[in-house]
Amino acid sequence: MNLLKKTVPFLAVVCAAVCAAGCNNKTYGLYTNMQDGFKVVDGSFKTELIEGYTPTERGGEAPDSTGYTTKGITYFSMYTDATVAVSDDFKEDTDKEKFADFTTEEGKKFISFTQAVKQQLDYIDKSLSTSVVNSDVSRFNAAAAGEKVQISKTAYEVISEAKRIYEVTEGYYNPALYYNVLAYGFGDKHRVMTKEDLPSDELVAKYTDLSSHFGELQLIRDGETHYAVKPEYTVEAAGETLTMHIDLSGIGKGYAVDKVEKLFNDYGYEFGYFSFGSSSMLVKRHLGGAYKLGLSNPRSSSRKPYVETEILNEKLSTSGDNEQFYTIEGVRYCHVIDPTTGKPVQTGIMSVTVIGGSAAEDDALTTAIMAMGKEKAISFVKEKLNDRRVIFTVE
Repeated sequence: MNLLKKTVPFLAVVCAAVCAAGCNNKTYGLYTNMQDGFKVVDGSFKTELIEGYTPTERGGEAPDSTGYTTKGITYFSMYTDATVAVSDDFKEDTDKEKFADFTTEEGKKFISFTQAVKQQLDYIDKSLSTSVVNSDVSRFNAAAAGEKVQISKTAYEVISEAKRIYEVTEGYYNPALYYNVLAYGFGDKHRVMTKEDLPSDELVAKYTDLSSHFGELQLIRDGETHYAVKPEYTVEAAGETLTMHIDLSGIGKGYAVDKVEKLFNDYGYEFGYFSFGSSSMLVKRHLGGAYKLGLSNPRSSSRKPYVETEILNEKLSTSGDNEQFYTIEGVRYCHVIDPTTGKPVQTGIMSVTVIGGSAAEDDALTTAIMAMGKEKAISFVKEKLNDRRVIFTVE
C-alpha cells in the first residue's frame, strides 16, 4: 500500500512483485464493495462491485493544526520495520518531551510516546514470537498434547481473536498451519526451494489434518491468570509424533497496530500514522485532511497503483501472493496457505485489502479471503463485511 498524496517518503509499498513476461497485456479482476469513493488508475483491471457495504462517517471536525510539523521513527519488530509518524506543535517543550524524550519528573516517571510504542512492540513480539524460546507461543508449541500452559494476557487476547475469526471464516483463517508453512520453506528466509524440496502430498495431508483441530484449543481465564490447553490430537509424520503448533504472525501485527492506536489516543495525537511492515497500518489525519491510499499492482514491478481511495482515522491490512513467494516450473508458491489443501494458495486471488474495524481482524481476514477463492470471497464480503471496505484482485 502506498499513501500517494500528503505523505512522507518512508511509507512501505505493498504489492510489488516481479512481473512475468507479457503480463502487462493481461486483464485482471478488481472486486470491491465500495460503490464509490475510489478510482481505478490501471486499465488492466476490470471492476466488479459487491453489494452490502454501508458507509460510515470517518472524519469529524478537524482540529487546528497551525504550526504543526511531522516527526517519524522506525523500529524493527517481528522481523520487519514498523514506522510511526506524528504531526504536532513540536516548538513547545512539552510536546518535544512527549514525543521523543524519556524524562523523570519529581516523584514521577514520564515515558515518551516513542518509548511507549517501542515497549509495546517489544512486549508483543516477546509474547507471540515463535523463535523466542520463552515466549508464550514457543512454550505452547513445545508443550505436550493436552498440556495446560500459562500464557500472558496478550497471548490470551490474540489467541481468543484468532479462534473467533477461525470460526467466522469457517477455518479459512487458521494459525495452526505451522508445519505447512515450514514445509514450503517460508519459515527460513534464507532457504532456496527447488522442485525436489517440495513436500509430498502425503506429508502435507498429515500436517493439514493436524491443523484442522485448531478449534479444539481451549483458553482458560482464572482471575488475572490465563492458560491455553493444547489439543490432545497428534499425527505421525516424518518419523515423529507431532503436536499442534501455532504461528500468530498473521494476526499479531494487526493486534500491535490496535495497541499503538490506543497510544496515539492516550498521548493526544490526532495526526499521523503507524505502518507495520507491508501488511497492517493505522492512518489518523494528515495536516491537510485525508491521505490518499494507493494499492500497487501485485503483478507489476513498477510499484504504480492500480486503485486509489482516501483514508482517514482508519486501520487496514493487506495480504498478497507476492509478498513472499517463489516460482518453480511456472507455478507460484506463496506464504499464504490454503487450509483446505495445506498448500500455498492457488485460488486466483492475488491480493486483498480490508479497511476499517480492528487491524487484528483485518490482518486475519485478508489471509482468509486469499484462501477462499473468488466466488466464496464475494459471498463472504457481502454477508459478513458490510461494515468495512474491501478490495481484492483476481488473476
